[in-house]
Amino acid sequence: MGCASSGTAVVETNSNTDGTGAAAKLAADINAIKASGGTVTLTGWASLNTVFTVPEGVALDLTADGAALELQDGAILTVDGTVNATGHGDHGKGWVEGSLRMGDGTAVIAGTGTINLKSKGSLLNIGSDKALRRLTLDGVTLVGLPDNDQTLVNVHNGGELVLKSGAVTGNTRVGDERISGGGVGVWEGGSFIMEGGEISGNSVSSVKVGTGGGVNVDKGTFAMSGGKIADNNASGKEQGKGGGVRVTGGSTFTMTGGTISGNNALGGSVGNDSGGVLIDGSAFIMSGGVITGNTATGGNARAGGVRVTSPGSIFTMTGGTIAGNSADRSAGGVEAGYGGVFIMEGGTIYGKADSLPAGTDASLANSAPQGASLIVQNYKNDPLSTAKWGIGGTYTKGGVPQTGGGDIVRNDYEGTKGTDDTLIAAPRQ
Repeated sequence: MGCASSGTAVVETNSNTDGTGAAAKLAADINAIKASGGTVTLTGWASLNTVFTVPEGVALDLTADGAALELQDGAILTVDGTVNATGHGDHGKGWVEGSLRMGDGTAVIAGTGTINLKSKGSLLNIGSDKALRRLTLDGVTLVGLPDNDQTLVNVHNGGELVLKSGAVTGNTRVGDERISGGGVGVWEGGSFIMEGGEISGNSVSSVKVGTGGGVNVDKGTFAMSGGKIADNNASGKEQGKGGGVRVTGGSTFTMTGGTISGNNALGGSVGNDSGGVLIDGSAFIMSGGVITGNTATGGNARAGGVRVTSPGSIFTMTGGTIAGNSADRSAGGVEAGYGGVFIMEGGTIYGKADSLPAGTDASLANSAPQGASLIVQNYKNDPLSTAKWGIGGTYTKGGVPQTGGGDIVRNDYEGTKGTDDTLIAAPRQ
C-alpha cells in the first residue's frame, strides 16, 4: 500500500489464476482504505460470485492493461463510490474485451454511485449463446463518452437487461455510415425490461444515417413499464431517425408506463423521422405511459411523436397519451407511412392548439404544418398505409363520434396523404 500526493491510499491488487481469491483480496484492500478514501487499482483478473461493495469515497480502477472484473452467477456489485472501466469493441484491431464483464447466470449492479467508461467501446456487453445472462441495474449511473464508436450497453442473444432505477447517460456514438444505438442496443435475441430509471443524454451522429439515440432494438424485445427515455438525439447528414427509440427487424416494443420525452431527430438532407419512437418492420403496443415533447427538425422532418413505417409494421394504441410533440414538416403526433399500420383502440392523441377542448392545457397540443395529430402518407408506388379505429368501442375525433373499424383519416392515393389536426380520443370500452 502506498500514498498518493493527495494523502489518500492507493492500492494495487494483483490477480492470479484463482479469480475468486483475487476478488476476496480486492474486497479486503477496498475495506482497508474505506475510512480514508482512495483508489484501488485492479491489475489482473478477478471473478465475483458474491456481494461486493465499492463504498462512497472509494474508486475502483479497472483500466490497467489486462484488468477484468467478471460478474458470475449470484454476483451483487454495489457501487456507492466510483468504478472506472474500459470498453468492449472492435476498434480496427479485432475484438477487445472490456474490463467489466458478465459470466453466465444472473447478476446485479446496484448502488448510488457511478460507473464511468474510460475508453471507446461498450461499457457492458450482455449475452451468450451457451446460457442466459441476466443483468439488473438498480440505482447506479452508467456514463459513456462524448465521442464513442459503440453503444454504451449492448444486449445480445441470450442476454436480458433489467433497468429498475439509475441512469444510462452521456454516450454519443459517432460513425461514417449507418449507425444505431447511443444508450442501449438490443440485438438479435436480446431482451430489455425497463421498470424505472432513465436513459438520457445519449446520441447517435453519422455522416449518413443515425438511428436510435436512446434505445435501438433490432430483432429483440423491449418492454417499458416505467422510467423515462429523455433528451436523446439521432442525427445524420442524410437522415436522423428515432431520437428516443428505434425498433426494427421484426422486434416487439410494449409500453405500459413511463415517459418518452424531449428526444429529437435532426439534420438530414433526405429527411428526419420520429423524434420519439420509430417503428420499422416491427410491432409497437402502447397501453399506457406518455410520449411528449419530442421533435423532428429539418426541412423534411416527419413524426414528432411516433412513426410506423414499412410493411409488417403495426402500432396498436390501447391507452396512454401522445401530446406536445412537433415536426417541422408533417405529423406532430403519429405518422403511418410506406405500408405502416396504425390501429387506435384507446388512449389520446392531441391535435393542434385551436382544436383542444376549452380549458385544456395548450402545451398538450401536437403541432406540425401538416397533420398535427395524425398523417397517413401514401405515394402511388408504395405499399398502402392505413390508420383505423379498433373494432367495437366508442371513438371520438374532434368531439365527433367515430365508427369502429373505420378509417381515422381518408385512405387513398389522391393527394398522397390523409391528415388530421383535431383531438383524437379513443376511450377503450
